Amino acid sequence: MYYDNLFINEKKELKMKKRIILFTNIKGGVGKTTLCGLFATYLAQQGIPVAVMDADIQQSLYRHRQRDLSDNPTEKLPWQIQSINTSDDEMVESLMEKLKSIPGWILIDCPGNVSDHALKYIYQAADVAIVPFGYDTDTVDATMLFCDLFKRVCPAKMVFVPNNIVVSDERREQVKKDRDEAVKLLGNIGYVTPRIKHGVAVKSYNTLNTLDYWQEKAVENAFKPLIEKIKKL
Repeated sequence: MYYDNLFINEKKELKMKKRIILFTNIKGGVGKTTLCGLFATYLAQQGIPVAVMDADIQQSLYRHRQRDLSDNPTEKLPWQIQSINTSDDEMVESLMEKLKSIPGWILIDCPGNVSDHALKYIYQAADVAIVPFGYDTDTVDATMLFCDLFKRVCPAKMVFVPNNIVVSDERREQVKKDRDEAVKLLGNIGYVTPRIKHGVAVKSYNTLNTLDYWQEKAVENAFKPLIEKIKKL
């Protein structure tokens, strides 16, 4: 694997501060892989040099790109993606040292567990951890547990993204209560973005295409302030 030419836009890359940004949580089903792919495309559309590393054992985002390329093999790449084998401690440690020196924004889709020993090298190199979550008690409890484990080994700033939120459910009193409690708890640890609504537009993204009008509308309220937070670090 080659990591010297990760960024599509090399000229803009040279003007950018480097950022290593994780998409992570031990709670499954919160949409970290989908958000990682959407965020990469959104950044590319803003002219921000971005590349993606897939460290998840399932390699879902990497395989998504391969499927998209098989359907459109001549399509221009908006961003590059490479896989990381987290069972190889030495390789991961060496890779993270190299990535820390490369200007641009590198997104890493992390495994949904904390058992891989090599994850510590990824965590320790990170500048920002983006943690998708839902408002339900089980998800918030798992996310809080993850935060406790993560903060022991990683100094990265944490950003929480309420994701896949069903708007009609928010009219229910219990959901409102759960939402307010979740935002309060996680807001004591890091920054909580505006929500990303549940919808077909978000689920149907393609890693080769620019975001269409509805996809951009679905994510921009969360992604715009998220980018500004990261830029100020």
